[in-house]
Amino acid sequence: MSEANPSTIMLVHGACHGPWCWDRVVPLLEASGHRVLTPELPGRGAHGTPGWWRWTLQDYAKAIVDAAQQAGGPVIAVGHSMGGQVISAAAEADSGLFERLVYLSAFLPRNGDSIVSLAALDKDTDIAQGTSTSLLKGQIKINPDTAHPVFCGDCSADDFDWVKPRLVAEPARPSFNKLHLSERFGSIPRSYIRCTKDRAISIQLQDLMVENQPCQNVASLDSSHSPFLSMPREFVAALLSVI
Repeated sequence: MSEANPSTIMLVHGACHGPWCWDRVVPLLEASGHRVLTPELPGRGAHGTPGWWRWTLQDYAKAIVDAAQQAGGPVIAVGHSMGGQVISAAAEADSGLFERLVYLSAFLPRNGDSIVSLAALDKDTDIAQGTSTSLLKGQIKINPDTAHPVFCGDCSADDFDWVKPRLVAEPARPSFNKLHLSERFGSIPRSYIRCTKDRAISIQLQDLMVENQPCQNVASLDSSHSPFLSMPREFVAALLSVI
């Protein structure tokens, strides 16, 4: 993709994050001529209280489908981390709205997978050191005191100080919801951006998911889980190379 071929790129954040995480990326993509959308998933902040019964993976998917419809589609959907499951669910719901799916160190499901089932395959993750789950409240949280090396290992202390107050509790239920995929999802081209120093979703799991659900284009960044913070220019270059 080049400046001569502008696209609408939808950036979908991961768990406990919001559209703010793309702040360094949006101007770079817009400078390349692309239209950029950064929807916020429900169940956080002004978009509802996280808990067991209100929010599902289907609610997340609907938010992305609605945003793509409002954009006039088709869009290139980029999902980070948990956002990979979300863009997959949205593409299954309405495949005609999506030109390509791009997974940024993200969960890439097969039929019947949930985030929990995929995460259980990861024997090399340190994610338990940086998160906590309250089954009583139905919430997942990133622990700001221990999360820096897990999620933002190559970010400066100042960068992580900017991140910490913006982290929010995540509804737990979407992570347990299984995703049922068909040829609707399979008809959309897929790309994957590997993050080789990721300690939240290990490179071993990233590669296993790509092996199990092949992608046409694959790029790599020598980064932690959050290259949109630590190396935004390199991330944008990788993104544009796979779309």
